[in-house]
Amino acid sequence: MTISGANLLLALGLALHDENEEIWTSDLKVHFINEALLAVASVRPDAVATSSLLTLIANTPRQSIPTGGYRLLNVLMNKTGVPIKKTTREDLNDTVPSWTVTESDVIENFAFDEENPTEFWVQPVPESALEILITYATEPVTFAAGASSIGISDIYIPAIKHFVLSKCYGMQTRGADYQKSLQCMTDFYKVLGLKFQSDTVLNAVQEE
Repeated sequence: MTISGANLLLALGLALHDENEEIWTSDLKVHFINEALLAVASVRPDAVATSSLLTLIANTPRQSIPTGGYRLLNVLMNKTGVPIKKTTREDLNDTVPSWTVTESDVIENFAFDEENPTEFWVQPVPESALEILITYATEPVTFAAGASSIGISDIYIPAIKHFVLSKCYGMQTRGADYQKSLQCMTDFYKVLGLKFQSDTVLNAVQEE
């Protein structure tokens, strides 16, 4: 089931005991939901992950993810299906001293750029505009009250609710409750952490 923007706002109003929006308006909650989406993406970039073919820039080992992406997650394979292995620049410097100049039509390795999450390194250097399959995190879609969904998996709705409730309770207004605000923000990170743990267990089971 996909929850709509209207249903999410209604659920938040019920949780706040403010169904008639006498304290927290829809516009305010929409603003906090968009903050929550950014926070979820920051903690769990896989929540906004997408895979696509990327056309590499020829004659350079340094490459960038598409516009709108904010973090490389993985480099999977050449368009031909040949897999690309993860390594580090240090290992390449030690094992393939000429890796920044040797060109090929098949990419063998990639390395994250630790200083810039939107860029990465490939080896050998692409001799032409080759295509490779990558996975990267995109910026969340801006949420609106009339949206048919929140733009990410409904699995993250509990975390989003905790975040919004924390922001609402933390305001200096009627209905403020700073203890609840702190608890809700704690719950936000706890929910995301528990999901990370369950994902880790599932991955381990699948690899057996």
